[in-house]
Amino acid sequence: MAKANIANTLRRSLLIKIISKPAPSREDVNSVVELTASKVVEALQAQSMTLYLVEGNDIAFKHVYYSPTLWAHAPEKEAQLNAVAEKLLTVKMPLGQGVVGKAISSGEPVFFRNTESQAPFMTSMSKTTNFDVISMLTVPLKAGNLVIGAIQVLNKELSAGTDGMFTDADLTLLQEVAEYSATLMQRMLDAKFQISAEDTAKFISRLTDHPLVTKLEQIEMDEKLVEVIGDAIIRREQIFPHKRLSPNSVAVLMANPLDYAKREAFQMATELVIEEISVAPATFIESLVKQFFKTDPKAAYENDVDITDVAEVISTAYSGDTGDVKAEDLENEDSAPVIQLVNRIIEDAYISGASDIHIEPQEKELMVRYRIDGLCQEKLRLPKQVSNALVTRLKIMCNLDIAERRLPQDGRIVFKKYTKKNIDIDLRVATGPMNFGEKVVMRILDKQKSTLPLPALGFSEENLERYRACIRQPYGMILHCGPTGSGKSMTLYSALSEINEPDVNIQTAEDPIEYTLPGINQMQMSRQIGLTFARALRCYLRMDPDIILVGEIRDEETAGIATEAALTGHLLVSTLHTNDAPSTVTRLTEMGIEPFNISASLVCVCAQRLLRRVCKNCKVPYEAEGREKDILEKAIGWSGQIFKANPQGCPTCAGNGYKGRVGIHELMTNSEELTAAINKEVEVAELKRIAMRNGMKTLHQDSMLKVRQGLTTIEEALANVPPDLIL
Repeated sequence: MAKANIANTLRRSLLIKIISKPAPSREDVNSVVELTASKVVEALQAQSMTLYLVEGNDIAFKHVYYSPTLWAHAPEKEAQLNAVAEKLLTVKMPLGQGVVGKAISSGEPVFFRNTESQAPFMTSMSKTTNFDVISMLTVPLKAGNLVIGAIQVLNKELSAGTDGMFTDADLTLLQEVAEYSATLMQRMLDAKFQISAEDTAKFISRLTDHPLVTKLEQIEMDEKLVEVIGDAIIRREQIFPHKRLSPNSVAVLMANPLDYAKREAFQMATELVIEEISVAPATFIESLVKQFFKTDPKAAYENDVDITDVAEVISTAYSGDTGDVKAEDLENEDSAPVIQLVNRIIEDAYISGASDIHIEPQEKELMVRYRIDGLCQEKLRLPKQVSNALVTRLKIMCNLDIAERRLPQDGRIVFKKYTKKNIDIDLRVATGPMNFGEKVVMRILDKQKSTLPLPALGFSEENLERYRACIRQPYGMILHCGPTGSGKSMTLYSALSEINEPDVNIQTAEDPIEYTLPGINQMQMSRQIGLTFARALRCYLRMDPDIILVGEIRDEETAGIATEAALTGHLLVSTLHTNDAPSTVTRLTEMGIEPFNISASLVCVCAQRLLRRVCKNCKVPYEAEGREKDILEKAIGWSGQIFKANPQGCPTCAGNGYKGRVGIHELMTNSEELTAAINKEVEVAELKRIAMRNGMKTLHQDSMLKVRQGLTTIEEALANVPPDLIL
């Protein structure tokens, strides 16, 4: 293998380690040391290699290698050299001692050849090493201005054709490898060690052999392409397309070209293949987005009147007002400040990343709350007199009966009709009479948001492999269960996107249609005219489907037709409200489905939840102890360093300590043993034991795996999924 190829392999291997673990630990240093050592030996064809790290006031041996060619003609040397290696790994030298100490203290490489002037030193080295030393390279491991160790190589293999001598090219290559390795090791050793966006881009560019772009003049910019793709996709994936290479391919800028999940999501959303990638600092990509999309929803929003200012105007205008508001007073944008307030609430919730907006009348005031990352957060408190005006305006926006206040109503708001900003969202609206007035809950449906690829949903490698096998079955029933807002719909959409091919007829019955999927036939349910899931299913069975998605199995009729479809050569996917995967069998039985039909049709059941991600920028590492240690060991047979949320938070997580969410899954696949148990109508606990024997990880176990990976905290995991009683 050529030097360049070996160096490239090392770079990519190290980069994968950098990006796959947001907070590497000290334990990972050993794996990087071994990887670096093996690749250095291959790249330089060295007969001996030693890697040192600074520990306090000492220099410790961390890896020692001797080539078999050293004892090719003297087999007795093998045992001698192996004994020397074992001894050296227990030895520490005072800082500053010897050639290694000189390289570490000066930060400069040391290059010795067996020349006339250096012959005495080389002879002395030969006595120490017990073999002839012809050439020696010692390079410091420098992370920025800090030297954390050194790499030393002795003698080039005679087969390399340089008579055992290293060259200047070898020195350059070793320095390059030392720079990459040192930076990664220091990141693992010191949690405070940070790299700027520009340095990170330069580092990644060299690691991946992609060109580096830091100025607009370095690339050809196709403004029409940027406009067509739009800011929503570019902002979400952090991939900036700048040139169309063919009708179906583009050249792009990325901060991390090995982020394959983002690449796949971008290609799926745009239907364009990424053919060329240049590395750019994240800050440069952000500046390009701001330059080309001056109508950034967030920027536009921030330049507007603050929501609290509008609320103050409303509070003043409606204080003491007890009369009802007429509909005609809420039709014109300029006719009432309450219209501005409604728009600001929706815009503010969207910018804040909320999934739901709650308008809640209390005894003496009106409360507005957002659900962000699964938790409700209070945003505003308004005078009680605002309530009627606010609810009436929302009813007008979704064409509901403003005179009906005694019965629940459902509707939908197409928000782009009511705003001049670049915010293309719909809202699913539900109203209901409470003891102090009508409550309104709005679910935000982001139409610019596309489905995520399955690997980005939090599936473990084992679960992902099993789930992918299930969704490729020709027939049967796949069910997802969990409470509202647990990510069931997104998982189903992602699964359909993965198996969506021109030769497959996929038809969905949804209420509502949350995301529009290209190439898939989607039907919106409407109970007002009698278009229910059951009626849609009957229709679909006469329309030659391969795969049918039913938004939710709510009643016996829908469950019966769904089971019939799964038993007659169709793959049916749907959702159900149960606490865990085994309970789904009991729920279907309660709906009137015969156990033998359930066992014959069921392919798998996936229970899921969404846990808040601990902020990767400010999370605090610590060692699990006491009850936490016991819980981890009982669930996954492991305990060690985990993370907790920083109570002060940081700007990235807005002081919450958490940012975003990650899925946990309990995947129960059918088997002969499970089929027999379902037919015998055994208890849920026994079904769970059987499923676990067949490889199922429970929600609790999967949540503990996410804790181990540093994605969430044990507090968040236990708050959502209690420990399993049967473990």
